[in-house]
Amino acid sequence: MAEELAHDYSGYFKASNLDQELKPITVGIDRMMLRLEEFENLLELVKAESSVALTQNVPKLLALHPELDVLCERIDKLEKFVAMVGRNLDAVEKQVQIAEEELDIPDKTINVLLKSLNIFGKPKPAERLTNRNASGLYEPVAVFKTEQYFRPNGPEQTPVERIDEKEESENKEETVSSGGDCDTGTPEM
Repeated sequence: MAEELAHDYSGYFKASNLDQELKPITVGIDRMMLRLEEFENLLELVKAESSVALTQNVPKLLALHPELDVLCERIDKLEKFVAMVGRNLDAVEKQVQIAEEELDIPDKTINVLLKSLNIFGKPKPAERLTNRNASGLYEPVAVFKTEQYFRPNGPEQTPVERIDEKEESENKEETVSSGGDCDTGTPEM
């Protein structure tokens, strides 16, 4: 039986061409080795670029951090300034509207017609609003002064002075500013 098995195997090896059968496998292995080598080179390149980024770019970014903080602070101040100007504008518009009503200046919009017809059933106010105080004198709304927010050719303030002014301005009334500088980044003439 062992002789038969050996004879069958020898016939198999003689009939089959091992080189042709193993050639696709060898080619596949060679291709995989080439791809693995390319991947290894790519990995080395990425490591080298990462080390450059860590040694050069990260310190540059960290050096820019204080400037970015100053810029963010300026943006925050500008947002507060715009909100305060909006509140002042709303108050002035309300006073203008009251003054127009006191002086019976007609508004040339459809709102006057709708208000006079009272279509929507809103009751007319029994007492008219006025801009006058108890003694009958006109009281204007306290609004900001641009000199309080924009430097007129003055020296640049240090960040410590700005922080001190910011804390002072937060403690005072919102509509009237303490004189904190709103550095908008515009060039001074």
